[in-house]
Amino acid sequence: MQVPTQIISAHCVVAFPDVVDIENAPGLRTALQRIIEAHAHTCDALIADLSASRFATATALSVLVEARRQTRRQGMDLYVVVPAPLARKSFVITGLNESIPLYATLGDVPGRTAPPIPAAAPVPAAAPVTAPAARMPRQPGGGHRGECRTEDGGAACGEDRPAP
Repeated sequence: MQVPTQIISAHCVVAFPDVVDIENAPGLRTALQRIIEAHAHTCDALIADLSASRFATATALSVLVEARRQTRRQGMDLYVVVPAPLARKSFVITGLNESIPLYATLGDVPGRTAPPIPAAAPVPAAAPVTAPAARMPRQPGGGHRGECRTEDGGAACGEDRPAP
């Protein structure tokens, strides 16, 4: 798979396709591996440019996790340019924004004037929804539905929780 790649200020910039899925992920993984190996001595960082993506699939995230491992082995950094709020949300929900720095534009990557996207800023925090405590119906012989009990009423699996 050919992926558009350019070198900008000791950064190797790789333009990701608009969608990374199970069909193109193997080729993208191989291409990234080759790019990282070929440019490990000339580039300080690999920049994955997801500007064409409106969202980041789980497959795209797994490709980036593998790229992070490879760049670390080669002594490089990995940065991700991800301008779309929905795509950034995938990183925040999974916690990848804690280990892979995200930027809104290519110009925001280190060495530029704009700071990285804060971890919590792009995704509005939703108020937690508290469900009322539900009681499980009692089963004949004691216990609650979903618990494992022996014929004599003892716990067969899991914790022995007293019936209310």
